[in-house]
Amino acid sequence: MRHRRGVALACLAAVMTAAGGCGLPVISSPQVIPAAEIPQALSSPSPPFATFPKFHDAVPVFIYLIDPDDQLFRVTRYLRAPLTPQRVLDALDDGPLPTELDQGIQSAIPPLADLVAGGLSGGVLTVLLDSTFGSLGPGQATYEFAQIVYSVTSLPAVHRVLFKYNGGEIEPEVGNGSTATNFSVSRADYQQLLAS
Repeated sequence: MRHRRGVALACLAAVMTAAGGCGLPVISSPQVIPAAEIPQALSSPSPPFATFPKFHDAVPVFIYLIDPDDQLFRVTRYLRAPLTPQRVLDALDDGPLPTELDQGIQSAIPPLADLVAGGLSGGVLTVLLDSTFGSLGPGQATYEFAQIVYSVTSLPAVHRVLFKYNGGEIEPEVGNGSTATNFSVSRADYQQLLAS
């Protein structure tokens, strides 16, 4: 019994000694790492507009913002499944990420906007605009409509968008700055605003 106990203590001492020797060296001040010794994964910059899933059931969707050349710019967002028009509109309401803002990416949708998805019928989604729509500057409405149309039509079930403001349907401005001849609009009405 005493022999077994002695062997166990010897093994424990050996394990503790080995574990103590496996630690990282302690350095009292920062040191420069030669470029050749930096792992490739750490030396490559991350993609400028990358976003990553926040939820285990997150799925990617495209929303559209405005680039420095005043063109629609597609970015990826990861949203909780199942994807709905309201979730896409909420992501659009959130606007650009800080890294996107650093690249000059903007949104024509006012920061306090609360876009609401109404009914979806025959591929036409109704979007309810709130009071911030009335505060848009000249030409800004065209970009707000374009961002909304391109973002929600990223969903397979949505083909056209009908806008309502103050309880009534409105004829939105289209990509050439004129007023739509139809109450519902599609991507084709804003193609000239799409970044090539």
